Amino acid sequence: MIAIAVLMLCWPFKGTAQVTQFFTLYAATTNLPVQPNQIVSVVGYDWVDRPSLSGNLTDGTVIDLTPVSSKIMLGSSSAQTISSQIPQIATGLTNVTLSAFSGWATFQITTPASANVVSNYVPADAIVIPASATGNVQIILESSPDLVNWTVASPGTYGASAGTNRFFRVRAAVN
Repeated sequence: MIAIAVLMLCWPFKGTAQVTQFFTLYAATTNLPVQPNQIVSVVGYDWVDRPSLSGNLTDGTVIDLTPVSSKIMLGSSSAQTISSQIPQIATGLTNVTLSAFSGWATFQITTPASANVVSNYVPADAIVIPASATGNVQIILESSPDLVNWTVASPGTYGASAGTNRFFRVRAAVN
């Protein structure tokens, strides 16, 4: 087990930087394909023509990304003011669409560094056998009623025991 811990500490780390790009969609170019791990932000919007913006989620759901404007009353007259909801930020999208005969919208697309992607993290309590390890490693399941005294256990179904907790752990031992 110590050998595996030492191997993990000596494991080389690979660093990558996140990438940020800007794209402007016009009525003539209405679709922007994106990846679900990218962060999509509406950072510019044609408030005159007010095109409709939407995004497709991975499950097919369509969400509205169009910023909203509102009217307020100033005394006895009304004046239109724009309540900017920019930036609109979304992630998990596969496509962004601008639906209009005229207008434009600018998007900031940020691709996170692979080190920041949740799926690349290993939980702190996980047992990992590095690809560079040599020799055999035995994976052992153990059980304890008090977190002090541990005995080898077998995978399977366990019933509740009255008045006694049952704790489990998995450990690795180098053969």
